[in-house]
Amino acid sequence: MTIPLWIQYLLAIVSGFLLCLMLIQIQRTRRTPLQNSPLLQFLQQQPHAYWLTDQQATPLWHNHATRHPAANSRLDQQLFFSAAGLDPGLPDILAMLQISPHWQGQVWIGSTERQAYQLNVRVLSGYRQRFLLWHWLPLQATLDNTQAQICAYSDTVTGLPAAALWRYWLQSQLQRHQAKYHSFAVLLLELNDYPAIVRNFGQTAADGLLQQLVNNVQAEIPTGAFMARLAPHQLALLLSLDGHGEQAEQQAIQLGREILQFCQGPFFIPQAELRLDCRAGIAIFPEAGHDADELQAHASHALHIAATVPEHLHLWQMQGQNPVPGLQLQYELQQALTQYQCEIWSQPVIELETGIAMAFRLELYWRSPQRGLLSYTELKPLAEKTGQLMALERWAFCQICQLLELWQRLGPLPPLQVELSATNFRHSGLLNFLQSQLEDHQLQANKFVLCLREDGWLQDPAGFSKQAEELKTAGFGLMIVEVGNGLSSLQLLQQPFWQAAELSAAMIKQLEESEAQRNACASLIRLLIHQGLQVSAQGTDKEMQAYLLHVMGCYGCRGELFSAMRLVDGRQQPYGGQQQWRMAG
Repeated sequence: MTIPLWIQYLLAIVSGFLLCLMLIQIQRTRRTPLQNSPLLQFLQQQPHAYWLTDQQATPLWHNHATRHPAANSRLDQQLFFSAAGLDPGLPDILAMLQISPHWQGQVWIGSTERQAYQLNVRVLSGYRQRFLLWHWLPLQATLDNTQAQICAYSDTVTGLPAAALWRYWLQSQLQRHQAKYHSFAVLLLELNDYPAIVRNFGQTAADGLLQQLVNNVQAEIPTGAFMARLAPHQLALLLSLDGHGEQAEQQAIQLGREILQFCQGPFFIPQAELRLDCRAGIAIFPEAGHDADELQAHASHALHIAATVPEHLHLWQMQGQNPVPGLQLQYELQQALTQYQCEIWSQPVIELETGIAMAFRLELYWRSPQRGLLSYTELKPLAEKTGQLMALERWAFCQICQLLELWQRLGPLPPLQVELSATNFRHSGLLNFLQSQLEDHQLQANKFVLCLREDGWLQDPAGFSKQAEELKTAGFGLMIVEVGNGLSSLQLLQQPFWQAAELSAAMIKQLEESEAQRNACASLIRLLIHQGLQVSAQGTDKEMQAYLLHVMGCYGCRGELFSAMRLVDGRQQPYGGQQQWRMAG
């Protein structure tokens, strides 16, 4: 069977047409935006800067309006989400473009002097590879106007931003946290006693008291927190949180409790010494709302409810739920400070070579009417639950400074070891607090060895290391404790700020019975000595333990073998003096 000639011609024409379409499509997919003359001509006529880049943000082309920003700007090094240059912007933008063809937001670009832009980035379609179109709208005029508002709308008493600037900052943080999927808390703080203080002592005294309160809170709130004064008796804070859901709620409640502690005082005005009654309401983004009005309204509602609860603290998300746990325990711990139930106990650290006390460990104890006598180890988890641990530790440090001032008049004294929890390292005011106490009592920092656990470093390595370096520079000795009873990574032990290390009681408990434990302990002591640390041990209850530790290279010990913890007496030095120190050994 033969196909008619006209059908053959028709098939040939159709085949040729389809082949041409395929060639045209292949040619199009091989093209880049640089070959799209109409697009480039259109962009060249625009008054604002347009950039073409590949999918890794490598510049390929720009129009003539590239004086702002400069065409040679490095996006991987000079693009940020903040004017301070703390949040690199390019990785987040490229990640968002993987799930969406368009991104827009406010950014800052530059190495030192950064300029703000409204940036729009779009993925160009119709090409074989991904190409990005960047549209830059300068916002310098807007920022200049905002700077003028900062000067015009700052609170004249405290220097804090006022309500208008608080709203601007809240809106900008909403955009930032939405882009990065982070939670933050809006905390409203109300001073219930403020009207009465104005009425009884006058506006000048009330202003002075408010300045003291603001200084207290600003010195302790986490780095990056924002604080404003919305009304004469109301302050607002914006706090970044870690995680989401229940984790963020627990962190917000903890921060709220600590801030209320800072606001209690005492504060000093010419006529009196005052303690304040404050309350706080918290709303967390995104659970409590997705815009500024909704978040602030819910925080105000929580503040209103806080006036009706014993703790004077309420989280908006907990409406209809059981009250915040730990109210009875919190009340007991408050009573512990106001009714003189807290005590300072001491224990000598004995130098194994000479038998003389090389230092004294001072610890906080709580003589509770309901719970009996609790050591610091037993008290610490209870106080952490209620957010009062730092207040208790700072009270203890104040008492120790008073004791040391008295003891120094009676003669020389070895260094005092004082434990500080990781809670202190979440606040930037730790060094200022310690130095203020030393100045008040005319003491030297080298008289103190601060005992720190590894959990502060594990929670925030950079922040912990920064504050630890500052403490060492100020003259404090730093000792890592509970070594062998946690992670204690080599990276942590290699940090330059450590001067000593203390083995945990669990590490030396089985030294006499277990050869494996002896080998592990000896290896750990050699490692610590190799790092240049002076090694001691706690929980030394038997003579053989002390002997083995001495043979292994341990410098000192403390425990029941030498002396149990004793209540200190401010009228004489711990254990009476050098003779008693030797007898204790």
